[in-house]
Amino acid sequence: MTPIRNAYHTIIVGGGPASRILNKYLHIFQPEIDTLVIRDEDRIVNHCGTPYIVEGTIPWEKGLIAEKLVTQFGTPILVDPLVGGDPSAHFVRTASGRQISYRRLIFATGTDQFLPPIPGIDLDLVLKVRRTEDLVNAMEQLRRIQHITVLGAGYIGLEFAVALQRLGKRVTIVEMAPHIMGGRIDPEMAGAMEAHLRESGIEFYLGHRAISLSGDGRVQAVELENDVRFDTGAVLSAVGVRPLIDYAPLFNLETSDDGILVDEYFATSVADIFALGDCAATRSLITGDVIPGKLGSNAGQMARCLALNLAGRKRPYPGVINAVVTKVGEIAYGAAGLSEADARAAGINTLVTRNTSSSCYENMPDPHPVEVKLLYRSPDLRLLGGELMGRFNPAGFVETLAQLIERRATLEDVITMHYSSHPELTPKTSKPFFVWASEPLFKNLARSGRLGGH
Repeated sequence: MTPIRNAYHTIIVGGGPASRILNKYLHIFQPEIDTLVIRDEDRIVNHCGTPYIVEGTIPWEKGLIAEKLVTQFGTPILVDPLVGGDPSAHFVRTASGRQISYRRLIFATGTDQFLPPIPGIDLDLVLKVRRTEDLVNAMEQLRRIQHITVLGAGYIGLEFAVALQRLGKRVTIVEMAPHIMGGRIDPEMAGAMEAHLRESGIEFYLGHRAISLSGDGRVQAVELENDVRFDTGAVLSAVGVRPLIDYAPLFNLETSDDGILVDEYFATSVADIFALGDCAATRSLITGDVIPGKLGSNAGQMARCLALNLAGRKRPYPGVINAVVTKVGEIAYGAAGLSEADARAAGINTLVTRNTSSSCYENMPDPHPVEVKLLYRSPDLRLLGGELMGRFNPAGFVETLAQLIERRATLEDVITMHYSSHPELTPKTSKPFFVWASEPLFKNLARSGRLGGH
């Protein structure tokens, strides 16, 4: 075990992907850089893998992040919560009383799950799964529970609901929006995923807000708006996350509800202090407005960008596109950029186009339909966002979609884009996902003379 000294060039506070990736890239540019990672958890769990850990697909030890991802660079890990410091004197103070000086301080403290402020939320068996200790507790408690209520139908809520249902549990999902994913995704796609989950046995209360939990010491019942009440054995909160920034006033950092305020180079309002990942407030690459961006993929991208900046290769961070993928039962969903609901909220006039392609050539043994929806801005026809859904792996296509959006591709760019083709791996040559989805709009605009030509 490497002894902890009382001074380091760079201190990184936090243990998630932003912390690990940043530390690695700092050492790529400056192999001899002196870094220390401080965190408040003994071990860090892979958040994206937690539903698979609960289900048993991933063994517990394989669900924990390997310490060597940090220590292989000679960086010691100090498990000792940060409790104070002095930005003018450039030092931090930990719970054990250590005072450690820094030249550069970087916060990557992430988020914790948000518990809705309703009566009964502090009862036993109201569970969280974001932090490692919470997940350990939840897994122990859920073994003996037969009915679990999941509050929230976002990515993590749905993935946990599926995992618990596969363990033979009865699962009820409560979501205050009219559809899953907070009502932000395409309603037809949401409806198809909801029907798929209902067929598997998962119950839904959509468009219902939980107003109280009740029980004798432990939660035993859930009460919703509209006089709905039902019994339950446990409640899993998945209504959202909050940035872990309780330390911000100690360092005079400016914050918002979304996190620590930073500029395009991740600099905070205080000299020599930076913040990135889930604890930093994020803005949309497209609109410039504040938009939620609490994703591990965003954190990793930010870390690489910050490392470039700190190495003197100035590269402003453009904002989040939120390229996301998830699997809900047997159906996969992916998206990037703005949804139609996002565009409406931002006051952007859009043109929507969609089409149905297939997971492979239609003459192959097992093709599955793939629904594709794209959103273009009117009048310049810039691509703003897109969604895909089907029984296939959308990850690579979502990454392509994100690149098209970031590079300000237009409708004509998409229609003429490069793509690959293989009978078993892609739709047939005439139906590449984004080209095929754009064709209805392209035809309508061409016929109206808006695209030029005769």
